[in-house]
Amino acid sequence: MSNTVISHGGKMTQIIPWGKLLAQDATGYLINDCHIDNITPPWTLLVEELRERVQQTWLTRLQALYLRGSVPRGLALPQVSDLDSFAILFGEISGLDRSLARQICSQLQKRYLFCQKVELILLTQADIEQQHSIWPSIIQIKSLKIAGEDLPISLPQFKPGHSLINYAYTWAMDLAQTLDILSQLSPQNSRFSAQVKKQCRWIMRRMVRTGFELVMEQDQSYTPDLYYCFQRFALYFPEQQREMAKALQLALFPSANRPGLMVFLRGFGGWLVERVISSPKFKNLGSETLPLQ
Repeated sequence: MSNTVISHGGKMTQIIPWGKLLAQDATGYLINDCHIDNITPPWTLLVEELRERVQQTWLTRLQALYLRGSVPRGLALPQVSDLDSFAILFGEISGLDRSLARQICSQLQKRYLFCQKVELILLTQADIEQQHSIWPSIIQIKSLKIAGEDLPISLPQFKPGHSLINYAYTWAMDLAQTLDILSQLSPQNSRFSAQVKKQCRWIMRRMVRTGFELVMEQDQSYTPDLYYCFQRFALYFPEQQREMAKALQLALFPSANRPGLMVFLRGFGGWLVERVISSPKFKNLGSETLPLQ
C-alpha cells in the first residue's frame, strides 16, 4: 500500500511508511536492529540524562538499563515518539523505587518537550525468568543496553510466531478496561480532553499491534512499527483495512471525541476480540502471559 493521506484537525496529514520489518538471518531468527549509533540529536542528551539519573538513583542496585522502541532503532520522530526504557535492579522493587522512577520520567518529560512520553519500567531478574515472560524477547530483538552488565542467564533467539505474541492475549481485557475508564471520565474535569486522548493513544496502539499478531505467524515477519503492523494486517484482512487505518490514525493523532471513540472501540474493537477468541493460537494462554504496559 502506498502512503496514506488522512485528515486531522482540518489539515491534511500524511502518514508515510515509517519503520520496517525486522531482518532475519539465514535460519529465520530475527536480528536486533538497535545500536548506540542510532541515537541522534535531539534524543542524545535525553538518553544521556536518563542514564545518569538512573545510575545515580540506584548506584549499587542497577544490574542493567535498556532502551527499547524507536530511539535505539534510529526511527524516533520529535513530537511523536516516546523514550521507552527499563531497568533491571538487584533486590526487591519497593514503592519508593517506583515513585523515584515516576519522578525521573516526569522531570525529563518537562525538560525535553519534543518527547511525547518518558517511560522507565523497573524489573528484577526474576521477572525476566518467569514463565511466559515477554521480557526475553524484548531484550533479544528490541532493546539496547546502555548501562550495567550483561545478564548472567542465557536468553533464546526468536523467530516470528507464537513466542512473540504480547498484545492479543489481553486485548479483550484492555478493551473493556478502556471503555470503562472512558465512560467514567467527567467532561467537567479540566483535563478531560487530555485524559481521553491518553486513553485513545494507548488502546489504539494496542489495537494495531493486536491486529498484526493475528497474521504474524502466517506472514513470517515481525515488526514493532505501527505502520507496518497495519500494512501486514491489511494484506490478510482487506475488508477491514479502512477500520485498521482509522486505528492507526488515532494511535498517531489521538482524538478527544469520546462518543465517537467508544463507538469505534465497541465496533472494530469488538470484531478484533472475536477474531482473537476464535483463533486456536490464543486459547488458554491469556491468564499466564505477562502483558506489556
